[in-house]
Amino acid sequence: MLYPFQRIFLPALLALAMQSEAPAQQSLGELYATDARVKGSVVLAGSGTSVLSGSSIQAGAQAATLKLERGGSLLVCPGTKLSVTASQSGRELMFSLNSGNLEMNYPIGASADTLLTPDLRLLMPGPGTVHVAVHVTSQGDTCVQSLPWNGSAIVVSETMGDATYQVKSDEAVLFKGGHLSEAVHSKQNCGCPVSPPVQVTKAAVAPPPLPESRPVQPSSQAAKPLPVTSPEEHVAVEAPFVFRADDPAPDMTATVAILRLENNKVVQLDPVVLSPPAASSRAQPKAADTTAKRQKHGFFSSIGAFFATIFH
Repeated sequence: MLYPFQRIFLPALLALAMQSEAPAQQSLGELYATDARVKGSVVLAGSGTSVLSGSSIQAGAQAATLKLERGGSLLVCPGTKLSVTASQSGRELMFSLNSGNLEMNYPIGASADTLLTPDLRLLMPGPGTVHVAVHVTSQGDTCVQSLPWNGSAIVVSETMGDATYQVKSDEAVLFKGGHLSEAVHSKQNCGCPVSPPVQVTKAAVAPPPLPESRPVQPSSQAAKPLPVTSPEEHVAVEAPFVFRADDPAPDMTATVAILRLENNKVVQLDPVVLSPPAASSRAQPKAADTTAKRQKHGFFSSIGAFFATIFH
């Protein structure tokens, strides 16, 4: 059982020992990140930041990628702090991870790299390809996952013990509390968290509106057809009978001679008497009224005498 200060102090001593053997200004690789912080020796390069041995990388909200000089890369997941130290020969690398997620993907020669956590020590010997994901919680739970094309054996041991555990190919093991005796198989992803896919809703695009059809304006010279009248419709025509006092009395003898009168038919004539022109009426109003009465009386007397001769 390690005390809290031992979980931090022992990995730091190992890293310090390797750092004292490392040559000065030894570049481990170039860092590519948007919001990562580097503590230690760095050199500004044309495409990225060259990280020297003994430096620590603190990833921000985005993952940081360290491309190694030997080939391959390390993916420092968001919020993770990783320390990197090279041996004197530069063939071996030692990584220190207190908490967070890390993905390793690089070739290794006839040497061995080491990853230290507060409770465990992971040894990755070569030759082969290291493709490993590691996740460490603040409670000490450590998840070690051998990714599909990993060609290096992963030997896990406790920092203050002699027992070992070898993680098999395509296997993920969770060491609860950082103890080998609490090792259980796991199906979780030990690498960087996978962001959920963003679902995009596609709105149906309405078809473009059809061009409006404009009615054809008829030519002003074209004749408009007359409305067609149905046989069942009746057309009423009003023709008033107008009589002017100053007109001569019409001769209706020939017209009335051809009329056939029946007992149930009544011929009604509605004469309309118009007054004489305004000029004459203003000059002699009484004389005009007297003349109109005489002509009216004479006309109706003639009509009555005419019909009397027909019916008698």
